[in-house]
Amino acid sequence: MRRPHSFSTIANTRNPSVQRCAPLAAVIVASLACFAVSAASEDLQHDAAQAPSVWKWGGVYKTDLLRTNAPRLTTGVGNLNLRVDGDAAALLGWDDTALHTELLWNHGGKPNRRVATVQGISNLEVAQSAARMYASWIEREFKTSGTRVLFGLYDLNSEFYATDASGLLIHPSFGIGIDFSQSGRNGPSIFPNLGLSLRIRQALADGHYVQVAAIDGVPGDPDNPGRTVIRLRRDDGALLVAEFGWQERDADGPKPGHWGIGTWRYTQRSERVDGGAPQPNQGVYALAQTLLFDRDAARTTGFVRAGAANRRVNGVDLAFDAGVMVERPLGEGGPSAFTAGVAVARFARAQRAAQAALGVASASNETALEVGARWLPLPSLALQPLLQQVWHPGGRSGAAATIVGLRLEWTLGPSKP
Repeated sequence: MRRPHSFSTIANTRNPSVQRCAPLAAVIVASLACFAVSAASEDLQHDAAQAPSVWKWGGVYKTDLLRTNAPRLTTGVGNLNLRVDGDAAALLGWDDTALHTELLWNHGGKPNRRVATVQGISNLEVAQSAARMYASWIEREFKTSGTRVLFGLYDLNSEFYATDASGLLIHPSFGIGIDFSQSGRNGPSIFPNLGLSLRIRQALADGHYVQVAAIDGVPGDPDNPGRTVIRLRRDDGALLVAEFGWQERDADGPKPGHWGIGTWRYTQRSERVDGGAPQPNQGVYALAQTLLFDRDAARTTGFVRAGAANRRVNGVDLAFDAGVMVERPLGEGGPSAFTAGVAVARFARAQRAAQAALGVASASNETALEVGARWLPLPSLALQPLLQQVWHPGGRSGAAATIVGLRLEWTLGPSKP
């Protein structure tokens, strides 16, 4: 029988001072090191520009410094992402082909686990701190037909179930909805465990598109979450994903207008929450993003997303999130952006019944609110103070948690935060 989703167990705290300080100290040391590297990288990029290369590199180091009240915890989480892009035409003579690879180094504490939420708190936390290979693929564009074909290790949330306006919020559900991210034996192919994938994206008339992907049904190794493993087994099956939508564009590239509807399904059946016969694990989602206000002082973009998953095999059957991003809310002299969002996860009836059988009084949902402001004191540095409030974390009726924090983001290479 599959164990019901329960997040009521808090990590061992026999040495609370060590557990609080060690991850935070490691994150601070790594942050200072990456800041020094980011300062030096501008000179490296300038030198590289003088001599064009078939290789381009870049990266970003992000860290979240967080303090929670339930339990009382001060900790940090860090993530270093380094990427390299190759010119396949110059290297191999393949026109209209891109080569891409990324490396990750994740470290720090486990605030999501300690606060025991279902949706999480920080989108940087991983099950096991480690250095690992990340998105690594080859993509061919067929310009006459508007078709792009990608093969390799692929983060499906880079293109599926994604809205730009939610990207600055650190709560995990603003990246991909909990209805989809909870699925599968080792999750779908998203941060930090990616599976071997084949993705086809077709551009249609008037900004419309359709994209489909076939992905390893069990990315990575569930028993060794810190390793990047490509292991295709018949019993693992595949994850099939499709999305149809519209993306507003002009001569300068994508614009805020965006909507999409998607569906996903695992080819292998999944165990039911109540221990009954396995059933298909599948779901649907929809998303919309639009420009709400466009004034000289500020531009406001809003987003809304919702998804549903099979309630018999998933702890959360419905998810909803919405929010806004206000660019330059106080003009050029203030923060670069203000962000706010709310995310709701509704627990399935079978999940609540399983919890009740264990004597646990559960709420019908977990709801999280996040607000933050983003500042750019340096071209390569972004600071984002934030506040989160979580009601019924892990479905615990009557419980609540408040999180205050700061995200620091150092960009390495030509891109700016």
